[in-house]
Amino acid sequence: MRSRTATRLPLDRPARSLARRGRALGAALALGALLASGATMSLAAPAVAATGDVKCPSVDCVWIAPTAGSPVAIAPDNAGALYLAYSGGDLLKLDLATGSLSTVTTGLGNLRGVAVADGNAYITNFDGVLQQVSLATGSRRTLAAGLPSLFGVARSGATTYVTDGNGEIVAVPDGGTARVVATGLGFSYGLAFDKAGLAYTADMGQGRILQTNVVTGTTRVLASETYEPTSISVGGDGLVYFLVGGEVKRVNAATGVQSHVTNLLGINSFSFSLAASGDAYTSGGAGDGLWRINGLTSR
Repeated sequence: MRSRTATRLPLDRPARSLARRGRALGAALALGALLASGATMSLAAPAVAATGDVKCPSVDCVWIAPTAGSPVAIAPDNAGALYLAYSGGDLLKLDLATGSLSTVTTGLGNLRGVAVADGNAYITNFDGVLQQVSLATGSRRTLAAGLPSLFGVARSGATTYVTDGNGEIVAVPDGGTARVVATGLGFSYGLAFDKAGLAYTADMGQGRILQTNVVTGTTRVLASETYEPTSISVGGDGLVYFLVGGEVKRVNAATGVQSHVTNLLGINSFSFSLAASGDAYTSGGAGDGLWRINGLTSR
């Protein structure tokens, strides 16, 4: 893995987005981090059109925030807002009712992940720092520092969990110190938990969808893909959703049964975030803002 002094990725805050950027810019932000980790990868094949595809724009895929640029991570609060993290260190709030964008805070570093819980945002950055930000005031405090480059982040109980560039899940309990709870997971840009407290990651380097018991550290493979999976979420239905080359898939962790959900056409989506409603939110790349995929989990 490269040193954390590696060149920073470009800032994609809305005001600085350029219309002429290629549509692959949003994906390039995270793919650059994968290459920095030393992993090998292959390019995904384009999605094949089929019945049930989601075409953007359409009634199924709505362009909700054209001026939002290309955030590197999106977190729904399930109360009418999305929180958007940008590689330049900004945390913005998108009001879903009005479409207005507002700044929560800036100067958070080279951001990679965001999760929202209990009135706070939990932020990871490439420089190995985990921060907590009050959504009401924008005040922040450092929960852990000096770690490897951090990417995915999720809350489970009173603990914040993150994925790092060494293929680990690191636990940071409230008021406690960081400790590694699982290893050998490859490179996962995201992290999700189910209601039972089991963690899910998508190993981009080896194409694996993994389930990890963060108490015991044991991991099992739920699915193996030819191309790199670039997104991981757990729906309200308890199924695990992921993205492979524009195709959304899901797997039942209890039975191991995997199925096709849809192909996303017309946008270059690198990852999506699921809301409790079953809608998904994603950035289309090229600084063109945010899209809502209506009722993804009911497809």
